[in-house]
Amino acid sequence: MPNRWVFVLVGFVANICLGTLYGWSVFKPFIHAEPYDIPLPDTTIPFSVSMLVFGVTFALAGRMISSMGPRVPALIGAVCAGAGYMLSGAIMFAPSAALPILTVTFGVVAGTGCGFGYNPPIAAVGRWFPDRRGLALGITVSGYALSPLITAPAVNFLASTYGIAYTFVILGVVFLVLLLVLGGMLVFPPADWKAPPVPAKTASKAWVAGSRDYTTREMLGTRTFYLAWFIYMVGAGAGLMVIGLTAQIAKDLTGLSGALAWMAVLAVQIYAVANASGRVAMGVVTDLIGPKRTILIMMVLQLVCLVALFPFATSVAVLFVVIILYGAMYGAYLSAMPALSSYFFGARNMGPNYGLLFAAWGVGGVVLPMVMARVLGNAPAHSDYIMGFQVTAAFVVAGLALALLMKPPAAPAGEKTPSTAGA
Repeated sequence: MPNRWVFVLVGFVANICLGTLYGWSVFKPFIHAEPYDIPLPDTTIPFSVSMLVFGVTFALAGRMISSMGPRVPALIGAVCAGAGYMLSGAIMFAPSAALPILTVTFGVVAGTGCGFGYNPPIAAVGRWFPDRRGLALGITVSGYALSPLITAPAVNFLASTYGIAYTFVILGVVFLVLLLVLGGMLVFPPADWKAPPVPAKTASKAWVAGSRDYTTREMLGTRTFYLAWFIYMVGAGAGLMVIGLTAQIAKDLTGLSGALAWMAVLAVQIYAVANASGRVAMGVVTDLIGPKRTILIMMVLQLVCLVALFPFATSVAVLFVVIILYGAMYGAYLSAMPALSSYFFGARNMGPNYGLLFAAWGVGGVVLPMVMARVLGNAPAHSDYIMGFQVTAAFVVAGLALALLMKPPAAPAGEKTPSTAGA
């Protein structure tokens, strides 16, 4: 019987590879420069398409996991992710067509690889850790957040040395090999495996005591799912908006260019560490106080950042403070929401159930970054950033209002409805 923490480690390392997507702000200057000359607002398109495809294919992978287990979808993800990056290197042969090429290869193909590769570790770990869901899932997905800490400087070095096209090829080869090995290791617990008992103190919580295994059809019949979906779209989309702009914000708002450009890359890395830390920390908080209260805390802190901190990020100190806090709250969604899915709808069907919920992440990754890109334009001024943050804050306020209404789903007719206290 394998040590169940091995699956957390496998998911963590696989997510480091897949999370290179989060370092897109480091790719952007190279495809904006000659010979590719993609307009600055349009450099967001491949990233946004990859977010949308990621969310959709994550749901498809969930359906496959429910019938085939986690290994086959993980291997499909490995092939697509590796191929997507390698094919992106084709921009060296047609620089003037770089945008459509990257939209297809990076956005669609690599995005598909991320969707198929990201779901299996979550589904597997959710089954292996019924007693410590928030913590185990938080560690698993933190690898995705930490990825830019490694990949951002690597991409910057490789692209400066060999060019961005060859950088895509190198990354593709490395990811293909690593993800094939890691994907082959994923399995669900055997039928005779006995899960460690949930601690009595945790088991008595309303969001745990009242949980049952909902089928996907049953989940779609609850109001809770749709409220959680919109909240996820807004909260995650607001975080993804900054992920794609971290380096640009550091340069435009804080003036970290020229000899200080290394600090813009550092800002991307700090966001990655905060993102990962938020996943683990708020996963634990979700286990302690429940999904609803955790999400309310997250959204309030996002509003504080957007309204009271980002507008004053002309200071390096304020920039790093807001990057840390905002990054942590974005990362929190990637552990709090799978934990919510497991607690509210059960662990048995978590692959397909969370797959549908996660589609909100993909939609949010298109809507809010694209809105921000249009507000900023090609040469954004400080006032343009303020407007963009205010528009994003309006979305978060709407999500916060819905979070106040959210509660564990009512039991189907004939079953006892659990108390919603502390949900």
